[in-house]
Amino acid sequence: MELLRDNVGHAAAYSIIGILLFFIGFFALDLVTPGRLRVILWTEHKRNATLLVVAQIIGLAIVFVCGINASAGLELWRGLLYTTIYTILAIAVMMWSFVLVDWVTPGKLGDTVIYDDEHPAAFVSAILFVAIGAIIGTAVLF
Repeated sequence: MELLRDNVGHAAAYSIIGILLFFIGFFALDLVTPGRLRVILWTEHKRNATLLVVAQIIGLAIVFVCGINASAGLELWRGLLYTTIYTILAIAVMMWSFVLVDWVTPGKLGDTVIYDDEHPAAFVSAILFVAIGAIIGTAVLF
């Protein structure tokens, strides 16, 4: 029964931190895209913005899960701290990659999120977010 209690406590702690980190990632993405991202998603229903947010969540989830796995056996607070640091690193690298791709390509990459039609640049950025998550997540496991 004690193991169950500890596991539920750990799951709750990681879940709370994970949700907070996903919100931080969302707000970071909002900073590099034009307009209010939540309005673009929930009111204007823009697919390109949805694609970027979903890819970011997948990428961050990969890092988060790998962080939990890598911190197995550590005290809970250390595991939470390490996993948080890895995930914040992933957010920073994702935002840096978005700005870098915007800088080296024609037009404004951020504007793709407000297009009505699907834009190839949104797909490229989305795949980049997932790839960054996979790279950082794999690095965390070693």
